[in-house]
Amino acid sequence: MTLASATKHAALITAAVVFGAAGVMLVRPSWSAAAPPMGGGYTNVIPIPVNDPAVKEIAGALFKPQGTGPFPVVVYMPPCGGPNFPPEFQQEKFVTERLLSKGVAIFIVDTHTPRGENDNCAKFVTVLADVQNRNQAVLQLITQGGVDAVAAVKVVKAMPDIDPKKVFLMGFSAGATAALYATDPNAPGAHDTSIAGVVAYYPLCYENAKASAPTLILIGDKDDWTGPVAACQALEGKTNFEVVVYPGVTHSFTMPFEQPFDLAGHHLAYDEAATKQAAEQAEAFIAAHLK
Repeated sequence: MTLASATKHAALITAAVVFGAAGVMLVRPSWSAAAPPMGGGYTNVIPIPVNDPAVKEIAGALFKPQGTGPFPVVVYMPPCGGPNFPPEFQQEKFVTERLLSKGVAIFIVDTHTPRGENDNCAKFVTVLADVQNRNQAVLQLITQGGVDAVAAVKVVKAMPDIDPKKVFLMGFSAGATAALYATDPNAPGAHDTSIAGVVAYYPLCYENAKASAPTLILIGDKDDWTGPVAACQALEGKTNFEVVVYPGVTHSFTMPFEQPFDLAGHHLAYDEAATKQAAEQAEAFIAAHLK
């Protein structure tokens, strides 16, 4: 998500959004003094303690399907914009409705708003421009994402109505890279090797990546944002990695932008067909690893 796109779509934010399939009403939050701020209009904010000198907690919002738990859960790590702007919010609505209808809970994580980074994409764009040099800023940004993902997983595993053996990570762009780092025992920072599975939409794939859990990577062959698609394709065949590449599809293809646009030399476009296909493949992957 970009600042320009967010501004363009800001008028689309409403005071309440109904998740029809789940019967869940989301309204603008009224935070308690104990809860950190969270973007996207989410209520019932759950603090997620983190090891970060700048902030004690990030935020999460849990949605459960109908019925009696304990439920499997997807820990949802958003892209760089976080759950703040309409395209991300509509994407989260789409994912949430589908997961809840299949009996899977979702824990939406906001790593940015509690840190006062409502426009974290600006930093992400600047840092990733130099990703090939693997500088300290790149490493710090990616490592922090992995640490945040592990912290969120720890919180949901402790919930009595969640099955701690059926916790999945799902991330998009920056959030997808965080999910990869969170389950890579060779990556710097904290990691959790007891995850049921990882679904990574258009992540930054890096050399010598290792997956301690079954990992599905979904990416378009026109994605030139987080590095060459070949870096992700190179992971196919390695232990626990499965890679699906969609022809003619760009970075952020699941984000419902009103029209394609260019940012910092990269082309971004929503692809409805690829989004639905990827969702079906992600859900089939989760179902297979729940057995």
